[in-house]
Amino acid sequence: MADLYALDLAFNLVETTPEAPLAELRRQLEPDGLLGTRGPAWRVGGMLVGDFGPDERGGWALTSRQEIHAEQLPDLEDLLLLLAPHIRPPGPVGRIRHYEHESPDLLVLREGRVVQLALDPR
Repeated sequence: MADLYALDLAFNLVETTPEAPLAELRRQLEPDGLLGTRGPAWRVGGMLVGDFGPDERGGWALTSRQEIHAEQLPDLEDLLLLLAPHIRPPGPVGRIRHYEHESPDLLVLREGRVVQLALDPR
């Protein structure tokens, strides 16, 4: 059994986000980064994508769909902890689903941290 997850992220960062977190996010969107894979997904279906750029309010917008391995989950947590103080507004930032499960867990920004909320108790 593979420990693969479908990861969907979609959120905005405030215009005052410092360059260091923005640079790390850009690095993670490169081909060898956590959010850098493009093309057909191997196990979770659909396409793997990632886009990041200015939003209409002067801040930044991220949308990414990736297939990540369980060993990459700490890297995902580190990235989200780095970005959490700059995400606007608080609330859902994405979802994650083990490839064998039907229901994803929500990733929600609460009190400066991203928490995982199960939609379907297993």
